[in-house]
Amino acid sequence: MHDSDDGFDSENRKVGTWMFDEYPTYDEWISQFDFTKPADMKKLESVHFDHLPVWSEGNVYLNGAKAWKHEKNGFVSSENVKVELTEKDGKYFLDTNIYEILEAFSGRMINTEVLGKAFEPEEFFENPDGTPITFDTDYFGGHRGAKVIPGPFAEKEDVGKNVNICTAF
Repeated sequence: MHDSDDGFDSENRKVGTWMFDEYPTYDEWISQFDFTKPADMKKLESVHFDHLPVWSEGNVYLNGAKAWKHEKNGFVSSENVKVELTEKDGKYFLDTNIYEILEAFSGRMINTEVLGKAFEPEEFFENPDGTPITFDTDYFGGHRGAKVIPGPFAEKEDVGKNVNICTAF
């Protein structure tokens, strides 16, 4: 249901990772196991059917989105974010103030080590050839530097470039 009088006709939903507030961190979850003796699967049944652990770091929460209570290095802002797609000479560009809002914020480079192992297969996140993965390239193929900005563009200046979207609507 529409739960605000903000002038929009779309639904207004609570968003963000806050819905994981009741989920444990990895350290809280793993502390339920005693690896010094054989597992008592009956005793651990509730652990296996309860909430699994959550990791969350470096996310950006805007326009009322709320962060998980254990978020590491998250950025929350209630400032009004503008993101508009504009057309000029048949090319499309983004017009946004997001980089002014995020000016002092940066995350860290995401790679295989940061992501760790996927829960069920207990395997690392990696490239198709099995080599470690590093997300150091942006939408345009540009290299992310020491100050990692969340999102598809490595540099504020990249926002003004042609985003090369499909124009056949």
